[in-house]
Amino acid sequence: MFERILVTTDGSPHGNLALPVAADLARTCHSVLSVLYVKPSPLSRWTYGDAAIYAEDLQAMQAQIDTEASHILETATRIIGLPEVHTEQRTADGLSVGSEILRAAADLGAGLIVMSTHGRGGLAHLLLGSVAEEVMRRASVPVLVIRGPGVGAAATGASVAAEHAG
Repeated sequence: MFERILVTTDGSPHGNLALPVAADLARTCHSVLSVLYVKPSPLSRWTYGDAAIYAEDLQAMQAQIDTEASHILETATRIIGLPEVHTEQRTADGLSVGSEILRAAADLGAGLIVMSTHGRGGLAHLLLGSVAEEVMRRASVPVLVIRGPGVGAAATGASVAAEHAG
């Protein structure tokens, strides 16, 4: 059914909710499972109060981000925990998480994207937007969005859209 499934994580407990679902699908469909973590830009960690940023500071921040990315992907592989599923670890760099997810899906030839939603509502959704909504709007392949317990009505539209997308 799907030769390759792309699952995303941000490393948070909520962000990891999609991992076991994607693993079960990959096992059932005999698919390769690509786990993607989009690394934040080092400059996104630069606070307003800092007067300047130096090259060595930037290198140190990038090294910390790379270490965190490795840890997040190792944790994701442990959560998946299915040795019979061929799993690949991927990272991407970019300021737009949604765009990087879509680029990775296209580059890998993924037939399905699986991701969780944080289900932000109100002002947080207005200011931050939703990566899941962006991916669903722009993806050329089906997107399965996993909603965690306690995610309110703000995510309901995303879940309904995912159910009807494909």
